Amino acid sequence: MRITCISCQTVCQIADENIPDKGARANCPNCGQQILIPGKAGDEKSSALLTESSSADYGQTMSYDYQDVDQSKSEASAVLRKASEQTPRFQEGIAYSFLDVATEETFPITKPEMSLGRSGADILLGDPEVSRRHCLVKVFPDGLLLVDTESTNGTFVNGSKVMTARLNFGDAFTLGNTTLKVITARKDEEE
Repeated sequence: MRITCISCQTVCQIADENIPDKGARANCPNCGQQILIPGKAGDEKSSALLTESSSADYGQTMSYDYQDVDQSKSEASAVLRKASEQTPRFQEGIAYSFLDVATEETFPITKPEMSLGRSGADILLGDPEVSRRHCLVKVFPDGLLLVDTESTNGTFVNGSKVMTARLNFGDAFTLGNTTLKVITARKDEEE
């Protein structure tokens, strides 16, 4: 059975004979996100992120020997590869910032590529659950690219742990206990 992690898009293979009839839970070999593996009786051919509303019985968590793990063909790698070919740059006339939704503190984005973290980062967050250099944000005219830099507690967009994600203006993401929202303004409105 082919398994695709929704979080990092890693694709790998599990031998069908190793899958229990009722399905199982497993952890992604790349990012560690918990995924569901449909049982033999199910007609699903790929995995799904574990959700509370799941009606299937995934009664056991199993450890699998994954085969053919190929992150190079994943969506996350494709996004990163495409972004690395482009030079991050601001859209002319637009000012970019992050808004901490809890404290309403604003963090201006002053460079097209900035790191966020607890120390040694371009944007410093006073949250002990945030890694020193937690993630990186690259600015492009059509949105932002968020890249988790192997943080301890992960980076989340819409409740899902991500390695990389495209953020549009107005989107929110969470690092540790801090949720930031992408905000923009016209530069002439700021002055």
